[in-house]
Amino acid sequence: MNACGFGDAELEFPVEVHFRVIAFADAGTETAVRAAAAELGVAEFLAPGNVSAGGKYQTFNLSLMVEDLPRMQEIDRVFRAVPGVKMVL
Repeated sequence: MNACGFGDAELEFPVEVHFRVIAFADAGTETAVRAAAAELGVAEFLAPGNVSAGGKYQTFNLSLMVEDLPRMQEIDRVFRAVPGVKMVL
């Protein structure tokens, strides 16, 4: 088990991490988000979330156990690189 500083908190790995991917609500972006999840090997953990009131944005939720900081950073980086993704929380 290893630990990492994250702001004022310290994370101990493995840790359950919850990601929220906010993206444009269109079929192409959804396909790209799902392809990124498949590339990362986490597709079974990806769940669609809410659509914004105006229908412009869609969220995708991802909760999984992460073994170390590099893996957590990789997941964040891959989703942020998807065209149409506006934010990863």
